[in-house]
Amino acid sequence: MFKHIMLPIDRHLPPEVRKAADIAAEVAKWQGAKITLVSVTGAHMGESTETEAEIDRDLAVFTEKLAADSGTKVAIRKIHSVDVAAEVDGDLTRAAEEMGADLIIAGTHAPRITDYIFSSHAGYLAKHASMSVFVVR
Repeated sequence: MFKHIMLPIDRHLPPEVRKAADIAAEVAKWQGAKITLVSVTGAHMGESTETEAEIDRDLAVFTEKLAADSGTKVAIRKIHSVDVAAEVDGDLTRAAEEMGADLIIAGTHAPRITDYIFSSHAGYLAKHASMSVFVVR
């Protein structure tokens, strides 16, 4: 049923992303689907002092574990954005379309007060993506 799963990830790999990754591994194993991790990054004031090489190393370790857990191919797609906060939702939706994903599995946090005014990234994907979206809290 599903052949290509897109998993949006935050480079800091918070618990919500790790939980969504566990679900993606199980669905990929069950469906025989490949997984593509999508990371939207850009430069921000006050950002982490980690270098790009350190971030890439952490993503590689995460990718290898996800591939082992799912028994399937896992790719990484990095998108650079000038303004991540303003562009991330559109970038993720476009990436899913371009790569031909038929399922997005996105981790999210419990609703905060601002989520009643502005939707979370997962909420945006659920409303705007043309493919199925599995939101994991």
